[in-house]
Amino acid sequence: MEFIRVNKSNIYKLQEFIDNAGNALQTFRYFNNRSLLVVENHSVTYLIVDKNKAPVCYGHLEKENEILWLGIAVIEKQKGKGLGKKMMQYLIDFAKQSNETIITLSVDKINTTAISFYKKFGFSVVKETENIIYMKKEGL
Repeated sequence: MEFIRVNKSNIYKLQEFIDNAGNALQTFRYFNNRSLLVVENHSVTYLIVDKNKAPVCYGHLEKENEILWLGIAVIEKQKGKGLGKKMMQYLIDFAKQSNETIITLSVDKINTTAISFYKKFGFSVVKETENIIYMKKEGL
């Protein structure tokens, strides 16, 4: 397992992740209406690749109007193996090193597994809509 930072030269790995994500894309719709090139505007974008260099986990931090947004997804076939935890810690550490103090995210209300996961990392609910929960982690 290895972390790779996504950039123009290896963006094809991001497409490979999306192509193999399976049902994970039902609740991680970030790229539904965005070009892959949006990663050029991210603070950081990482993939975890397995021993065969296949991408199995995605994570990003994106600054938008002074809010640092986090996104994480694990391909369906690799869930439950701790990859999300590794990516989350990696992104939190990156944010700390960048002197950030708050990370924000949104998650589908029906994605109770992810909500529980985020709470374990110290995220708390700050707003709810009909289908989405907004959470943030302060004091990094």
